[in-house]
Amino acid sequence: MAILWQQVIDGNHYEVRSAGASIRLYRNGVNHSQWNPNRPLSGSIWDLITLPALHRPAGSLQDVLVLGFGAGTVGRQIRELVQPKRVVGVELDPIHLSIADGFFECSEGCDLIAGDAVEWVHEGGEEAVYDVIIDDLYAEQDGIPVRCVPMDVEWCEALVTLLKPGGILIFNMIEPEKIQHMPLFQSSRLRELYSETVMYRIDGYENRVIAFSDQAFDFACLETHLKSIYKRYPACRGVRGRYILETVPSD
Repeated sequence: MAILWQQVIDGNHYEVRSAGASIRLYRNGVNHSQWNPNRPLSGSIWDLITLPALHRPAGSLQDVLVLGFGAGTVGRQIRELVQPKRVVGVELDPIHLSIADGFFECSEGCDLIAGDAVEWVHEGGEEAVYDVIIDDLYAEQDGIPVRCVPMDVEWCEALVTLLKPGGILIFNMIEPEKIQHMPLFQSSRLRELYSETVMYRIDGYENRVIAFSDQAFDFACLETHLKSIYKRYPACRGVRGRYILETVPSD
């Protein structure tokens, strides 16, 4: 693995490394982003964040919001595999966005915003403008990912005001025991509005990626998309076996 660039900025150690065709960003030893243009689905945890969008027909998802953009793994996946008209990425760390532009080639096709995603969402008004909203808001503390915003009703209500009817709300959760306590299960209003769910995991990771919608998740669409992806990117063949469909908590 070769180090392409590294620097300590404001006490944070950034490294961009290459491994074959793969580019990876590490901050303080934590892998925040990685991308291989020959293998957009790599069997990694980032794939799970993209999977719920593949449950929709091609061309049906036009506007995507990624909160916690990092250097752009999910943004690149969404751009390549879902092909929306617009991907908006909000990221607190401006160095991540510089790396997204310089190494991960995200400037074309992604609108990148440096700022606090929580403030940005709360200041975004109440117009439903996104087909997909992804919440991947994590920093690290002592080398361990920590969530940047409480998973409370106020936050979830703010997110759904930006979601179009039929849209998908996707959360990357690093503490699976907290999933059943999410407001989208505990709030009767949110539970009724977003009653359709799907959840994935990968062996070796605690993370669960859970998605909510007011429309059912179409597994036939998922399989159609995956077949198309395998045809376009043969190196992706076999990754499907890593994705584990989890049972969503119930009352």
